[in-house]
Amino acid sequence: MPNSPPFVRRPAVWTSWRVMTDPFRFYAQLRARYGDTFTLHAVNGDVVCSCDPAFVRDVLKLDSTASRPFAVDAAAPLLGRNGLLLLAGDAHRQERRLLTPPFHGRRMRAYGHVIRETAEEVLSRWTDGAEISARADMLDISFRVIVRAVFGVVDDEAVARWVQAVRALVDGFNPLLIFVPALQRLPFGPGPRFAASRGALDQLLYDEIAARRASGARGDDILSMMLDAAYEGGGAMTDLQLRDELVTLLFAGHETTQVSMAWALYRLARRPGALARLQAELDATDGSPEALEQAPYLGAVVQETLRLEPIVPDIIRTLTEPRTLGGYDFPAGTHVSFLAGLVHQREDLYPEPEAFRPERFLERKFAPHEFLSFGGGVRRCIGAALATYEMKVVLGTLLRAVDVESLSEERSVRRSVAMGTSGPVLLRVRRRDQGAQRRPLTARSDRTASVSS
Repeated sequence: MPNSPPFVRRPAVWTSWRVMTDPFRFYAQLRARYGDTFTLHAVNGDVVCSCDPAFVRDVLKLDSTASRPFAVDAAAPLLGRNGLLLLAGDAHRQERRLLTPPFHGRRMRAYGHVIRETAEEVLSRWTDGAEISARADMLDISFRVIVRAVFGVVDDEAVARWVQAVRALVDGFNPLLIFVPALQRLPFGPGPRFAASRGALDQLLYDEIAARRASGARGDDILSMMLDAAYEGGGAMTDLQLRDELVTLLFAGHETTQVSMAWALYRLARRPGALARLQAELDATDGSPEALEQAPYLGAVVQETLRLEPIVPDIIRTLTEPRTLGGYDFPAGTHVSFLAGLVHQREDLYPEPEAFRPERFLERKFAPHEFLSFGGGVRRCIGAALATYEMKVVLGTLLRAVDVESLSEERSVRRSVAMGTSGPVLLRVRRRDQGAQRRPLTARSDRTASVSS
C-alpha cells in the first residue's frame, strides 16, 4: 500500500466550494478517479477523506483524547466553545456523561406525547386533497417539538416566541461562515445578520435561565435536567455553559428530524408498496408513541431514509496523536474525514444502493462503521435516539391518518452545514377511508410541565 493516499491537486478555494455546494456528487467523482481514500486541499486545511469501511472503523475506535473536532475556531463564534460539538478530551467525556440522560430511556420517552400532539396540530390543518409542503410542515413540527422538549413550554404564545427566535437563528446562518471564517469579521454580509439573530436568542436564553434559577421551577424538559446536573467534581453548569449547550441543541437538533421526515414522506409517496406495507403495520397498533417506537417496518423506513439521505455528508476530526487508519500512517494534526454518503452507497454493503428498500434493515444488522447517519464512536450524535424516536412518532401519527402522493422532484442539496431537499417537497394528502381511525385531537398532555412564560 502507498505511504499516503492520493492527493487531489485542485485549488483550495475550488475544492471548498464544491464541498460546500455539491458534496455528494463531488465526492463520488473523486472516488471514481482516486479510489476509496484521497486527500483534499481545502481552505481550512488538507483533509484525508475516505469511504473505506476499514478506515472508518479505525476512526470510530479513536477515544476522546486521540482526536478533536475540526475547525473549532471557525465554529466557536457561532455556537460557543462550551457546546458538546466543540469540546475535546476529558471535557467532552464529562459533558457527554452529564447530558446523556434526557436523550435516552424514560426521560426521552416522556416527550412522546408532546411529539404526537405537535404532529396532530399540523395534521389538523391538512384538509382532504390538500397540497402541502412537507419541508415546511416538518420544520414546523421540529421547531415546536424541540422548544417544548428543551424548555417545557406549552403555552401557544410562548412557543411561538421561541420558535420565531430559533427560526431566525437558523435562517440567518450561511455555511460560508464556516467554510470562510473571515466573513464573520466583516461589518456587512452574513456575519452581522447571524450575529443579530444569535444575540436576540441569547437574550431569551439568559432571561429564561435566570428566571428558572430564581423560581426553582422544574419539569421533564432538558433545561430542567441541565440546571440540576452536576459534574464529577460536584460543580453545576454555568450560565455560559448552559447557553452554549442550548444554542447547539436548538441550532443542530432541529435539522436531522425535519429534513429526514420530509425525505421519508417523499420516498414513501413515490413507492406505494412500501407505504401500503407501513400503513398496514400502523393500522395494527393503537397509535401510541410506545407502539410506534416498537413498529419494526416503521423503524426500517426511518433507517433507510437516513441511509439514502444522510444529513451530514462528511464528518471531520483532527488527530491529536499519530495513528494508523485504513493501513495509512498519519501524524498528529492530520484532518481525517469519513464520507457517510459514499459508505451508504457501497454496493458491497447495500445492494441496489440507490433504491429505497426499508426491508434491507429487517434482513440484516449493519455495523456502526457501515451505517453512519449519526456519526459514530465517542462522538456519535448524542441526540440520535431522540431523533429517530421523534421520526417514528411523527411519521406514524401522520401516516395512520393520510395517504401521500408526490407532486415534485427532489434532490439533496446543501442548505446550511447540513444537507436538505432542493425544493419544498410538495405532496397531495388524502384522508384514509380504511384502516385505523386517527385518535381524536385532545388537549395537550401534562407530561411536560409548563415552566416558561
